[in-house]
Amino acid sequence: MEKLNKETQEKRQELIDEGADEEAIDAYIALGIGDDDLSDFAETYQGKWSNDEDFVYQLLEDTGELPKDLPPYIHIDMEATARDVMMDYSEENGHYFRNL
Repeated sequence: MEKLNKETQEKRQELIDEGADEEAIDAYIALGIGDDDLSDFAETYQGKWSNDEDFVYQLLEDTGELPKDLPPYIHIDMEATARDVMMDYSEENGHYFRNL
């Protein structure tokens, strides 16, 4: 990880002390999607997933966008769906963040 300025180092340590996942914070920093003060970390962090399809499936299920009682003859192309949904999210080392 690149050298962080003092403000970012302090906020990073504060988040770790509050129980945030150190690896997730480092992924957020590596993506460069937030301010140096890491103020958007908690708002944007979505969790850790093994791949985009699993992340998007759970996201759609949690938001009610994925019907629970689909007939067995209906199939969803999760690869294409994940590709489209991921336009609004970023991923680093399995950690997912909502783009603001």
